[in-house]
Amino acid sequence: MLTDRQRLILATIIRDYAKTGKAVGSKTLLGELDLTVSSATVRNEMALLEELGLLQKEHTSSGRVPSQRGYRYYVDELMHQHHLSKVVQQSLERVFNRNFQEIDDLMQTMVDELASLTGYTVVALKPESADIRLSGFRLVPINGQQIMAIIVTNDGQVTSQSFRLPEGTSVRYLDDMVDYINRTLVNQPIIEVLRTLTGDLPWQMERTIRTPVAFLQLFGDVLARSIHDNVFIGGYLNVLDFTVDSSLQDVKQLYQLLDSAQDMRRVVGTANDGVIIQIGDENGNDLLSPYSLVSATYRVAQYGVGAIAILGPTSMRYADMVSLVDAFRSALSQQLLEYYR
Repeated sequence: MLTDRQRLILATIIRDYAKTGKAVGSKTLLGELDLTVSSATVRNEMALLEELGLLQKEHTSSGRVPSQRGYRYYVDELMHQHHLSKVVQQSLERVFNRNFQEIDDLMQTMVDELASLTGYTVVALKPESADIRLSGFRLVPINGQQIMAIIVTNDGQVTSQSFRLPEGTSVRYLDDMVDYINRTLVNQPIIEVLRTLTGDLPWQMERTIRTPVAFLQLFGDVLARSIHDNVFIGGYLNVLDFTVDSSLQDVKQLYQLLDSAQDMRRVVGTANDGVIIQIGDENGNDLLSPYSLVSATYRVAQYGVGAIAILGPTSMRYADMVSLVDAFRSALSQQLLEYYR
């Protein structure tokens, strides 16, 4: 159990180190704090905090810096969530008080704004839902033999892919197939449509129309992409600003981790409705052990669970990050619910 003075010293060192990135000494603390004690007394308190594993020495300085255990104590015992500043309120308005055509547009705007606010790297995942349905399918001629296949799902997502028709083949050749798909598969869950494509659909279509197998495969590829769990990243290069002693291979693997929706869902989790702070080794992944992750899931009724995460150094401004993640995930959840309605 720490004394009030020890708690004050620890909190001040953590705050100062987050601002300056430099070790904090006893003279600095005496200049900042209203303590009626000597510099020697403050040094003794710092030494005790070091013995408890809450502080550690830097080789190049006589001052102290927080340890991972010190950050955890601060987060659990000393941190107070901040009220949203006017700057953050204006940021929320820029992101959510605007018209957007697609969910992807909103998600990318949000992570870019958060990355700009924090200087860290921001990752977001859309709600994961098994009930995404096919709303429509069409083919659009582009130029010559180039055709674009467009799929629309009930969540407003538009997925497209261009391909080239064989020489001598007209898009009209595929009109019957497009019409058949729209008559028989619209309003069905995408997962079910994909199963149908590998089942009896080709045989059913062959009874009425000439079915190019390659085209059905293309249709399936675009369908699969429409429910792919996209990862949205803001401040992609920001992580390099606080990456220390990491090899190029480590950085490359870190980016691969951030780009993987499956891996990020595993890191962030979906069971807790609050904001989670994972510091260093608590992330459960060696690639993330030099960093801290402040994350939260958000729920959109009947549409699934998504996530927002801020990746930064262990010296990040935890209270600010918790307030930001909480505010943005609440606003995003409400915005998506209104959009789906």
